[in-house]
Amino acid sequence: MKKTYKIEVDCPVCAGKLEKCAKETAGVASCSVNVMTQKLVIDADAAAQDQIIHEIAEKMKKIDDDIVIHI
Repeated sequence: MKKTYKIEVDCPVCAGKLEKCAKETAGVASCSVNVMTQKLVIDADAAAQDQIIHEIAEKMKKIDDDIVIHI
């Protein structure tokens, strides 16, 4: 199931970090980050979607704490 999240990311390099982190998370089939629209689209198992986005948010705090995912 695809789900879109509003994010705050200020540069393409940071967006790339977020996209890589999300893609490496178990249960994520695909994802994309758009810096211009400030959106993260994740295609993941519907039953685990909430758990997955929280896991991605926690990982991102350790990688780059300037990125905000609005859950």
